[in-house]
Amino acid sequence: MDRISLLPDSILHHILSFLSLKQVVQTSILSRRWKETCCTFPILVFDDNSHFGWEKEVLKYLEQGLLYRHMERISIRKLTISMTSFFWGRGYNLPQIVFCAESLDVLELSGCKLYSPRISVQLSLRKLYLVDVYADDQMIENLFARCPLIEYLTIDSCKGFKSLELSLSKLHEIKVSNNDELKKVEIKALNVHSVTITEIKACEIDIASCRNLKNLILSKLSIMDDWLCNVISDFSLLQYLSITNCYELKRIKISSPSLKELVIYGFVLLTKVVEVKLETPNLSIFKFRGDAISFTSNVLALSKTDLYIDCFGYDTQFFVKYIEFLGNFNQCSEVLNLQCRRGEIAIVPQELRQIFHPPLAGVKHLNLEIDGNLVDFSIPELVDGLLWLSPHVESISMSFPLVYRHKYVFEFSYKQQLTHGETPSCCQSLPISCWQNCVKAVMIEHIVESCGLPSSAFGDKVSSEDKRFVKQSYVQRFLFKDKILEMLHRHHLDLRNMYSYMFDDDDEYE
Repeated sequence: MDRISLLPDSILHHILSFLSLKQVVQTSILSRRWKETCCTFPILVFDDNSHFGWEKEVLKYLEQGLLYRHMERISIRKLTISMTSFFWGRGYNLPQIVFCAESLDVLELSGCKLYSPRISVQLSLRKLYLVDVYADDQMIENLFARCPLIEYLTIDSCKGFKSLELSLSKLHEIKVSNNDELKKVEIKALNVHSVTITEIKACEIDIASCRNLKNLILSKLSIMDDWLCNVISDFSLLQYLSITNCYELKRIKISSPSLKELVIYGFVLLTKVVEVKLETPNLSIFKFRGDAISFTSNVLALSKTDLYIDCFGYDTQFFVKYIEFLGNFNQCSEVLNLQCRRGEIAIVPQELRQIFHPPLAGVKHLNLEIDGNLVDFSIPELVDGLLWLSPHVESISMSFPLVYRHKYVFEFSYKQQLTHGETPSCCQSLPISCWQNCVKAVMIEHIVESCGLPSSAFGDKVSSEDKRFVKQSYVQRFLFKDKILEMLHRHHLDLRNMYSYMFDDDDEYE
């Protein structure tokens, strides 16, 4: 007995929802029951993965299917039409019958042209996604007037309309991206919680009415300092704010008692930002990419700080600004993550170490991620540099690519802290003694990760069977109690010899 066919329509439809449209159609030949189930299936997906062969066949099946469901009053909950591969640069004229589907809950359109429907029907759409769609201003206005229940809206890479004015009381989340022809975006939605606006040039943006906003993402926009300061102060519930590559900003001032996470990214050669001023007492996560700039904050405690410092010249002037910049996070963040293109950023010159105090003496866990290969400096130099920045840190981790991805984790145990009278002569000018006089022991973990690592990287520890895995890792552990720098030098020599072809043969490491 075929017990599956006896299941209710709702369960059979749920089973079909895991299949592609082509597979759904194929089930119709199993039996009359499955043919009826296929015809009443409320999810239609016509995308690049559901093509039956040629353009005409796809369009014929699409339009006949929509007409059949309309005539038989069969509901459609979700409709996806992606015609980008068929109509690249031209667009597919969306059938008017789509706007008669009153039961439609989710509509996803890509590579389509929209024209104002001749029949006026209120739609119950909750989710609308428009990608690479052409529609004029009148069509956009009529569309949203007939879809008052939209909760989730995405408009990406669309053309034809220059104004987007939304008054949607149910709107919860909106994303507007890469719509170059837009000149105005106005969102009047009191209940919206998340707004993302990216890659729109010379566009007037008005989101002041979004009083209950919790998440705001702004990227590649021509917004100004005053606009940002004023609009942020209006959002009393804002918890997440991301500002990336908004190159007209110069002095960022953010005042928000509710803000918990802040992201500020800008490429150093393009950004004009010279100052960041924060009045965010409840901020817990701060992520920054850019130059070492003027920074002031009343943040009491950060659980996580990510700093990616862009620089194309590591001179004395840079390091002075860099030390002052890091000093802002000394007492407010126990975990600090540094990221950079080259490892020089961790190695403050000796002459400056005699003038400045370590900027991160209060940080407990310091992590360094280097994008470039470790060829111009050694592991001991990096460790010494990081331990100057944060002399009594509990742990340090650093990762870098050297053929494979290498990660080192250092866990330190310290001697009983020296009093000022016992401080060695090399540390007399410092508020606390330097690490070489305080470290009792260090536990080191070296992790190598890659895909298909050769045996020369792992010695005899990796069998031929293990090498078939997509991701492999090898872990070494060391415990150094004496002559820590000397032991690190030896380990670096071993690493250098293993990947000798990555280093300059004329550059001798001692």
